[in-house]
Amino acid sequence: MFSFIRDLDKSRRTLLYACFYAFFCNGMIALTQGSMLPDMKAAYGLSDTAGGLMLSAHSIGNLAAGFLSGVVGVYLGRKRTVIMLSSLAFIGMLLIAVQGVPGILFFAFILTGVGRGSVSNFNNGTVNAITGGSAAASNLLHAVFAIGAITAPMSFLLLKNLISWQAGVLLVVACGALSVLNLTRVTVPDDKPAKKAGGRSGGFGFLREPAFLVLAGMMLFYLCSEYAINGWLVSYIQHKDALLQNFGATGEALDKAVAAYSQTMATLLWAVILVGRLTSAWLSQRIAPKKLMLIASALEAACFAGLLAATTIPAVTLCVAGLGFFMSGICPMIYADAADYTNAYPMATGILLSFGSAGGIAMPTVVGALADSCGFSGGMTAILVAIALLVVFAGLNVALAGRRRVQRAS
Repeated sequence: MFSFIRDLDKSRRTLLYACFYAFFCNGMIALTQGSMLPDMKAAYGLSDTAGGLMLSAHSIGNLAAGFLSGVVGVYLGRKRTVIMLSSLAFIGMLLIAVQGVPGILFFAFILTGVGRGSVSNFNNGTVNAITGGSAAASNLLHAVFAIGAITAPMSFLLLKNLISWQAGVLLVVACGALSVLNLTRVTVPDDKPAKKAGGRSGGFGFLREPAFLVLAGMMLFYLCSEYAINGWLVSYIQHKDALLQNFGATGEALDKAVAAYSQTMATLLWAVILVGRLTSAWLSQRIAPKKLMLIASALEAACFAGLLAATTIPAVTLCVAGLGFFMSGICPMIYADAADYTNAYPMATGILLSFGSAGGIAMPTVVGALADSCGFSGGMTAILVAIALLVVFAGLNVALAGRRRVQRAS
């Protein structure tokens, strides 16, 4: 499973490790936003709809990063571009910790999205390129994201209890500064691919490929669900009245118990995602990734439906664990499946990410607005619709196997 690492020279191995750590920080950003959301809303007097808008602002930044990374990279090179844009994520997190004006918060969340999206664009494209589109490499990259996501909720809860919720946010800023420093020390091969004479690198021919558009649809609906689950899982559990009755406590004791359980579930989700991504890296070498994505999508839908229906602590815990396991390998396998396009066209990775971000922009706000109008159960049902559409597109992806005109780069 790790043979692709042994095949790399020292320079490319160093680049791979820098990508891994940058994705660890991306995982911390993603889960810290969901963990801090209840405290941020209370501290700054925000409604659920406003909270959803902030999460959508993050997705707007992600969408912008898909275009900025490709266009700016043509002129500055991919290394300078990722260093500059990734810095914005941690500037945004710093603003969130110290500033409660809604307009500034909205801008800060956009910055976090630009930074996180630029790292996703750079990392997925770079790892695909230097490993030849290895599904195992992509799964391991995203497994490191999961480690960051596991770390975030519990470290946030610890620092919140010891100091303040802002201290949990500042930890992410400190880790991000080290990530940017790491990226300044790597050598990026083919740093300005659009400068190559006679290549197709500047084109958008991949947008005429039905197989690419199906993968883009999968990314859209997968990130719809992932962003909304990351952003709202903690809040949903804290507002699930039928579940709260099982804690056998009231008042402040109940609030503390529910806060600890909800953050633990966010950690469990990503702990299982980590195990699932390592499992997917192993399975993807034995089972066709397209079939694996279809099976995983269907089981993700079943587990999420179970989460909405569950009313006891064991049932919710089991559904969260199942949800994390089955959603774990989908995103990295989409990137790996698209490697023949992303290796031939530098803009393809950014466009793929942009499709996903477009869904991520809408879904958190939809969930928040529905939560305000008809409760959290109604809001979370919108996520189930997105997962059902993911299953449909995963089926189309299997049906279109072998119908690509772009050949996988060697």
